[in-house]
Amino acid sequence: MVPGNAVKRHPVIEQRIRDLAAFAETFPCNRLEPGGRSLGIITCGVAYQYAREVFPEASILRLGMTWPLPEKMIRKFAKSVKRLIVIEELDPFLEEAVRLMGIAVEGKSIFPITGEFDPRVVRESAIRSGLLPESAHVPLPDLETGPLPGRPPVLCPGCPHRSTFYILNKLKVPVNGDIGCYTLALIPPLSAIHTCGCMGAGIGVAHGAARAGSPEHHVAVIGDSTFFHSGIPALVNVVYNRSPVTTVILDNCITAMTGQQENPGTGRTLLRQETVRVELEPLVRALGIRHVRTVPGYDVDAIEKALKEYVKLDEPAVLIVVEPCALLPDVRKRWMPLEVLADKCNGCTLCFRIGCPAILKNEELDEKTQRPKALIDAGLCTGCEVCAQICPREAITFRPAEMEGGAS
Repeated sequence: MVPGNAVKRHPVIEQRIRDLAAFAETFPCNRLEPGGRSLGIITCGVAYQYAREVFPEASILRLGMTWPLPEKMIRKFAKSVKRLIVIEELDPFLEEAVRLMGIAVEGKSIFPITGEFDPRVVRESAIRSGLLPESAHVPLPDLETGPLPGRPPVLCPGCPHRSTFYILNKLKVPVNGDIGCYTLALIPPLSAIHTCGCMGAGIGVAHGAARAGSPEHHVAVIGDSTFFHSGIPALVNVVYNRSPVTTVILDNCITAMTGQQENPGTGRTLLRQETVRVELEPLVRALGIRHVRTVPGYDVDAIEKALKEYVKLDEPAVLIVVEPCALLPDVRKRWMPLEVLADKCNGCTLCFRIGCPAILKNEELDEKTQRPKALIDAGLCTGCEVCAQICPREAITFRPAEMEGGAS
């Protein structure tokens, strides 16, 4: 679309917007739900559910298509109610668009501009503004055991990334990450990610820190699909500038966080068609990285040995940690829960430091240390053996040697 053609195409785009605006007036997902005339609500998305619950008597214009807006429909709706409000999360997009039509409307003067909505947020905001009476307040039910405990997101039981972050925490090096399952490693007890940006940013941030003169050896962590998506150019910069950065590619053989989609390293397209499988190690070597190693994701000793070696280097290095996501169907077939040998456990807490949801604190205390012993939830444990490998007292069982996938 060179400038000469762009000038000719601009009117076409504007006409397309006008045509869409006309279509919006009859689009079935833009619908009016009539109610009382005292209050009219314009809303969309999940906010509609909250509006319906908190204001059951109100008239609602539910928009399934939010741009272009159905101006005639909105004007007709506004005239049919005495007071018009918009309930939408975050920025006042609909509110400002309606106001630009010359229609009196309220929105962010009542409801917050930040955070997620839920029925409580919508109801309490309406009460504070006087839109609802104080009697509309709905107290939370009292729980016999007190308030529910916090449940921060954690890496899944059996996650192949856990051993890597356990070692990175142990080495006390700065770790730069980005968006993916592995972002959860920033949460205690792993506490092993120190910066987080957009996809692929970990390598770029580590490279930038090195070029800025950081005295520490920076480590970048990135998933396999993210590496293919946006990590390769950043790694090229690391190589080109000879930055002493260690990049850890966490290859769980799938795009796990967003729903098990394929990627260039799986050998299948999104349509599940067989295709070329891009191999990470030859690709990384082709970029000019001399120090490259591939290790199994559940082999704690191999990961520790490689990272200890690489963080001492004064040049780029890449460690590829490979283990399929624990939630893949073929991997789930191999799940086998481990167990704690209570007579050997002394409550040293080391296994608790890997942050596995399957490892619990037993009510039984060790006689000498008076600390709770470990307990494995058989319903959650996948048998990855990371905990068994780091237990100094061999108090956690390994899988039988004949079982496929064990580290023993």
